[in-house]
Amino acid sequence: MFWRAAVLVFLIDQAVKWWATRSLMLDQPVPVLPPYFYLTLTHNTGIAFGLLEGRGWLTIPLTLCVAGGLVWYHYRSKPPRGVQLLMGLLLGGALGNFVDRLRLGYVVDMFDFVVWPVFNVADMAITCSLLGLMALQFVGARAPETPNAAGASKEPPR
Repeated sequence: MFWRAAVLVFLIDQAVKWWATRSLMLDQPVPVLPPYFYLTLTHNTGIAFGLLEGRGWLTIPLTLCVAGGLVWYHYRSKPPRGVQLLMGLLLGGALGNFVDRLRLGYVVDMFDFVVWPVFNVADMAITCSLLGLMALQFVGARAPETPNAAGASKEPPR
């Protein structure tokens, strides 16, 4: 589940960015549901929400650490499928934006809801993943309890 989600997000993200760079003009909004939603090709040289403009390269070592940590955790802990899915979304999104930064020096964004910074598929995957992982922390991602056999002692064997 982990690898499938990561690869799927990465491929969809890169395909949508490829389409946007060939179909949209830079900083020229195309109305989809005016006045709420536009497709606007932008080049984000910063980090999330355009912060630290021109310093997006700072995310390169961070992305490598996050990706390495996700892969390590996946193989070491064998998390439940839902957690694997969320971790795969995070990895695929992080790698989608990582490739843009390495290849282009900026991240390609295109989804513009006017009242929110322009974003892309990778950003959606990262955001959904982090919200899902946080929700699991609040709700509790506990393993299902297995009932003791009738009359079995709760003490471990000696």
